Amino acid sequence: MRRILGGAVALGLTMSTAALVSPAAAAPAAPAPGVKIAPGSEIVSAGTTGFLSVDPKNTLRWTRYADGVTTEVGQDSAQHTQSITHGSASDVVAIGDNTTITASHKITLRDMATGSSTLFDLDKGGYSYVGAVGPWVIVVKYLKGHDEAHVLGVVNGELTDRKVEGMPDNVRNFAAVAGTPGSALVRFAGMPESSPYQSNEYAVIDLAAAKVTDTRGLRTDDWAGAALSPTHMASLGSFQTGDDSVSVSTAQRGPERKPWSMDLRGVYSQMVGLVGNWVLYGNEETAYSGSDEWRSAFRAVTIGGSIERKVLDHASSVAPTPEGDLLAMGGSVDQGEGLYRVSAGADGAPVTKLVASTGEPTKITLVGSDLPAAAQLDRGNWRARWQLSRVNARVVITLRHTATGNERTFELFPEDKKPGPGWVEIDWDGLISTGTSTVSAPNGDYTWKITAKPDNGVGPDLNANGTFSVRRAAAAHDYTDNGSPDLLVRGEGGVMLNKDTYHDPQKKPELQVDYGTYVGPGWNIYDRIVAVGDVAGAPAGDVVATDRDGVMWLYLGKGDGTFADRLRLGAGWNGFDEITGGSDLNGDGHGDLLARETATGVLWLYPGTGNWRTPFGPRQKIAAGWNIYDRITAVGDVAGAPAGDVVARDRDGVLWLYLGIGNGKLDNRVKISAGWGEYRQLVGIGDANRDGRADLIATTPGGTSYIYHGTGDWRAPFATRQQAGVDIPSYDTLV
Repeated sequence: MRRILGGAVALGLTMSTAALVSPAAAAPAAPAPGVKIAPGSEIVSAGTTGFLSVDPKNTLRWTRYADGVTTEVGQDSAQHTQSITHGSASDVVAIGDNTTITASHKITLRDMATGSSTLFDLDKGGYSYVGAVGPWVIVVKYLKGHDEAHVLGVVNGELTDRKVEGMPDNVRNFAAVAGTPGSALVRFAGMPESSPYQSNEYAVIDLAAAKVTDTRGLRTDDWAGAALSPTHMASLGSFQTGDDSVSVSTAQRGPERKPWSMDLRGVYSQMVGLVGNWVLYGNEETAYSGSDEWRSAFRAVTIGGSIERKVLDHASSVAPTPEGDLLAMGGSVDQGEGLYRVSAGADGAPVTKLVASTGEPTKITLVGSDLPAAAQLDRGNWRARWQLSRVNARVVITLRHTATGNERTFELFPEDKKPGPGWVEIDWDGLISTGTSTVSAPNGDYTWKITAKPDNGVGPDLNANGTFSVRRAAAAHDYTDNGSPDLLVRGEGGVMLNKDTYHDPQKKPELQVDYGTYVGPGWNIYDRIVAVGDVAGAPAGDVVATDRDGVMWLYLGKGDGTFADRLRLGAGWNGFDEITGGSDLNGDGHGDLLARETATGVLWLYPGTGNWRTPFGPRQKIAAGWNIYDRITAVGDVAGAPAGDVVARDRDGVLWLYLGIGNGKLDNRVKISAGWGEYRQLVGIGDANRDGRADLIATTPGGTSYIYHGTGDWRAPFATRQQAGVDIPSYDTLV
């Protein structure tokens, strides 16, 4: 034994060192209720009065069990866990002069129970630091061809330096890997450097005596983890380099080694610990990592046995306590994330108790949500989001229409799986599946359901649900109360079908239609059928039809794609050769009717009233001279004016725009373009792509249809045409 001379003695003895003598293990202080540990922290070492942890910012903190008070003691940029570099099984912690402690030249042992400390200057002896247990510092001197291990400490008030006795000759790759009060487990190369298969041997050092007491109990590669208790030593790893198998192995301390090992599958970390006659092990997994439940779990098996049991749902670091327990940073579904004490229960099997909580749940929970109560789909998509306690999960969100059971499902795989709560969100375009087709979602009541299945299998699936509604203003050409335009198609035999459209930018063509709803037969008694929008105050669009005797009939939309029984409005309509409707020309919120008088060419306005008994008010003259047009179509607001607009095609195929000015009158006409003579029908169908502008559909004699989307610009009121996904044969009438 020799003293370390120079600054180490002077600095180390400026404070009391009496507390740095190895104490007998005492009962641990009972943790105060509500002790906290920062989320993302790892356990570094544990003593009788508190524990040392490192947070995600590499700050080392000592936390007292008694009151939860924390003291910052330094930095550790290398996050040294599963090691004894900051001390082991003691209230004494080791702090270096480098944030990577193994690169330090000076080591301070600080007793967190008494406040005393001792400084060791390693440069005086040419040492490299490898670890500490209680008041003892373990160092190594690298000599030519071998390593020489020493124990530094304080004996009778003096700093001492002793070479470890009983180590094999020519020791290489010396490392201190585990500790328990008074002892350290060390590892060193056990085969010649020239051997193709390298493995390591282990030995236990009595630190007070600086002497090897137990050897040849374990053998592993360099990667393995290790643990030490008063009765056993343990390792987790492969037996030698190049060996892909992983085993947990133990040996009894003392004259009888009783070696035992068990092969493990799916374990790839160094985390191992001892509690009584049990060895504990697992992958270093947090609640945010891992791939399945088995690989995430922290498990235990009796030494010499083979039946495993789960101790925690996951663990990411462990440290032994002076009493022979184990502190594990991890989580359980029942108690959440935090630091757990694992100790031997009444039957000797490991039991856990939460020591300090991060305040986070281990299972996935719904933390909050941002859900508009009403999805106003005529104003845009419904954007909804849910905040989960963690997002390493497969998330399925289902929206369900209460009345029909039709659903829309979103499957989400969050990419940003960083620790802490995270948001998952959807941007619903208003489409929903009927099981056989896609349609626009009807107005009405809906439910939402979110299911989050953990990627790592830790905890049960999250299931949560709630309600919302879909609301829209009444829309022209909407007979199914879902906001999207419907096309009424009368076949050659007089049967009427209602084809619901939907806009899907992911498809070509973007405007699609369903198979159609059967409205009924007998519609060939009418020579004109006109969609007039909401003229009678109901939420769905309405239709008027004139028979060959000139009587006009009103069909009120029921909102399900069909109509109520017809109502007679009046005779005399055979004096008009063009009738169109759907635009609100006077700004009162009701669709109006336009009719051109055959004999005079005068265009008349019949304003909608909102009363189904008298759906149109007294007619108002708009202008004469409209007999120059062969098609007149009310199209709604296509050009950004304050009221509905009208387009008219002359006999040369030129299309003209008349802007509604909001008082039942039309502005002077503006030429749109020529070439419109190729179309058989022009129908204003309302807003087909949910951009807030009315659109126009045009059909050719061959049955092809095109959609012209309104732009909101009166100078160019329609965008370039797009083919629509609906075929209208020449013998069908499009309404």
